[in-house]
This record gives sequence, C-alpha cells and structure tokens, in this order.
Amino acid sequence: MALLVPLLVQATGLYNPPISFLLIMQLSGIHHIALNVRDLDRAEQFYTDVLGFKVAKRFSKGLRHIMLDAGNSYIALFEVPDLETQSHIEQLSETGYMHFAFKIQSARFQLAVQKLRKKNINIGEGPVRRGDGDSVYFQDPDWNHLEIHCDGRDYS
Repeated sequence: MALLVPLLVQATGLYNPPISFLLIMQLSGIHHIALNVRDLDRAEQFYTDVLGFKVAKRFSKGLRHIMLDAGNSYIALFEVPDLETQSHIEQLSETGYMHFAFKIQSARFQLAVQKLRKKNINIGEGPVRRGDGDSVYFQDPDWNHLEIHCDGRDYS
C-alpha cells in the first residue's frame, strides 16, 4: 500500500503540498566571503604569503578582485582604494564580534602562530584558549579581524 499511495497521488494530481514545502532552500555551504581591501596587491601578498591561500581566479573587468581558494569555500578580495573602512570595522569587531575564523589542525597550530610572529603580525596576548580549542587573533593590512582556530589540544 505504501508504494501505491505515491503512484496514486502522482497519477491523480491529488497531492497539493503547502507552498512552504516547495520553497525550502537546500543550501550546501558557503561559496565565498567578500572583503574590501584598499590595495589588492598588498592584500594578495598577505593572504598568499602569510596565510598560504592560493589565487583561484582574477577579475579585472569592473571592480578589480581575486578569489582565493580557502579549501571548502573562497575568499573574495575586492579592491576599493577610496573606501574608508577602519573605523567601521573596529566598531563591528571591537564593540561587536565580527571576524573571520580559519580552521587548522591542532598539530599545525603552533607552526601557524610562529609564522605570524615571524612575519611581525600582531597577535596580542595570543594564543588563547577557547572552549576545547585554541585561537589566535590578528588583523589583515586592511583591519579585517581574523582568527586561526584549532579544536582540541594535542600538541606540546
């Protein structure tokens, strides 16, 4: 009987699902996060040389920007040389908590912290313990607040 009902519904058109059922989105993840930068070349150097991301695509028509491959998503860096963002980012990130967190394996966390220090990236008092993991907080050259986080602690 269970097999007969869907066939009967399909054949007769008697099933009329509610509109909300038909409009359910099935999002599969984050495609990209877009950040404004004042100098695309400087930002590209930071995100590739310091953080190790690779440029996936370059765009020169319209607003100059690049897409960085971040593993399971992308980071889009849009060059907007005259856009003043520092005070707004500070308000959103210091008064609020806006930031972007990158995931790293715990075995590689200390290496990432060392690289940030070697590149003279200010990590404040970090790293800090957050729940069952550790985090280090810093900013890119355009004041975007960033975090590297690892779950668990199995390094020495």
